[in-house]
Amino acid sequence: MPARSACVGRLSGGIHRRLAPAVLLCYLLALLVPGPGERLRGTALGLLGLRLDASAPALFLILFAAAFQVPPGCALTAVRQPKAVLAGLTAHLLTAFVLAPATALVMYGAGLRGPAGALSSAVALIAAASVAAAATVWIGRDGEVTALLAVVLLSALLSPLTMPTTLGLLGHVLPSPGHTRALVDGAAGQARALLTGAVALPCALGLLARRCVPAAVSGRLLPWAPLVAIAAMLALTYVNATAAVPVLRREPWTVAALCAAVGWGVCRLAFLVGSLTARALRLPPGAGATVTLACGMSNVSVSTVVVSQALPGQPHGLLVALVYGLAQKVSARRAVAKGAAVPSYRTVSEGRAVR
Repeated sequence: MPARSACVGRLSGGIHRRLAPAVLLCYLLALLVPGPGERLRGTALGLLGLRLDASAPALFLILFAAAFQVPPGCALTAVRQPKAVLAGLTAHLLTAFVLAPATALVMYGAGLRGPAGALSSAVALIAAASVAAAATVWIGRDGEVTALLAVVLLSALLSPLTMPTTLGLLGHVLPSPGHTRALVDGAAGQARALLTGAVALPCALGLLARRCVPAAVSGRLLPWAPLVAIAAMLALTYVNATAAVPVLRREPWTVAALCAAVGWGVCRLAFLVGSLTARALRLPPGAGATVTLACGMSNVSVSTVVVSQALPGQPHGLLVALVYGLAQKVSARRAVAKGAAVPSYRTVSEGRAVR
């Protein structure tokens, strides 16, 4: 059994070190073989008025596996040392309030009034979403996974409030505030139900399971948790990316290029804000990576669902969300690489963290 656990640990560690190429492979597969992903997205379950496709169980697995890796004695670490949590959450929220109006103003200034409304609305829906669950996968052992998990959970609980607020601010910039108000009413309820069921609930269940499961059992399960989270994240990346294939086939390349530029530029700006925040606060590399990821990584899976339902018949917003997802994975790799000097942490069956 120890040999098997060591083998699983080496496998998950090897995949984590090659996570960026694996993500790019998922995007390539989505472009070349989109059929399975499209069928998974088309297979949905109706629950409490919400359409749940393959993204919901994948999100659940990622967060449950991340929470299960947090030792019971370290679950309150983020509360005792709240600097990284508060910095990451504040930077994420404040950045969301700025990105969408800034996108609209830039596009209006460039004379792109036609697509400005849809694209800036999509940016608002992306930026106002909670911190991406996949951030806990990217940070791996090089950062403060407990602090980042706390940011993910808090941002998920606050997102039903922050998303309408961001869209409300956008209403002062867009020439059609009535349209923006319709987005507020349509998006808030969808986001609230999805975030509660696929983000907040698995976090709580993962922490509870780690506390209730006997130490001998959790010791056997722990090596599998990172592998499960990575596999779920890659599957989710593939399924989400297949949504872009029909859009790319029917839209002119100029429109696709504009959407790509908006998604990529906004994502890079969000990561830059996170990095500058970490530097201004003089955080150590691990906490700095936590703040950078919290600021730049939005839950694109939730955003894709909300954008597709709040902006029906406007595929440009969906393409912006998918490009943002690709850009944040590339940027996450760079952010974590800067924090690679942090001594690695690993959890053990006794329920404590060791260096």
